[in-house]
Amino acid sequence: MTGTNLMAQDYFNKQYAGVWQRNLEYSKAVAEAMPEASYDFSPSEGAMSFQGQWLHVVDNISMLTSHITGERKTFYRKEDATGLNKADVLDILNRANAYVLDLIQNGSDILLNEEIEFGGVAMTKENIFYLLRDHQAHHRAQCLVYLRMEGISAPGYVGW
Repeated sequence: MTGTNLMAQDYFNKQYAGVWQRNLEYSKAVAEAMPEASYDFSPSEGAMSFQGQWLHVVDNISMLTSHITGERKTFYRKEDATGLNKADVLDILNRANAYVLDLIQNGSDILLNEEIEFGGVAMTKENIFYLLRDHQAHHRAQCLVYLRMEGISAPGYVGW
């Protein structure tokens, strides 16, 4: 079991920063593809708008990284969300994703291996980084559908 843990840790230390970098570049390309006039597009009543999807991603980054660092970092004031334009949202998303990248690049093995409980499940703090990526991929996929619903060509898929 120890050998498996070391291999996983080695993967995270050597490769996960690159994985996150590609993730953030793909998210940025999707967010940039939507014209500003359609940032408030929502496919149905009660569904998040395109802008709302990205701000939700940022809110999730704020919440999940607090389980890693013990401090909740905010990237915008929620009361200002309705007055944000496309450039504002892109800046907020870029800063939040850069913050995660910094945590990935500068996190110690001790920090990553620290066990916590999240959602009633015991896990290491390293697992939070995988949750961050999964959550962003989920909402990015919704944004890809929004683009297509608006007749906008979506950026090509970016994988590992």
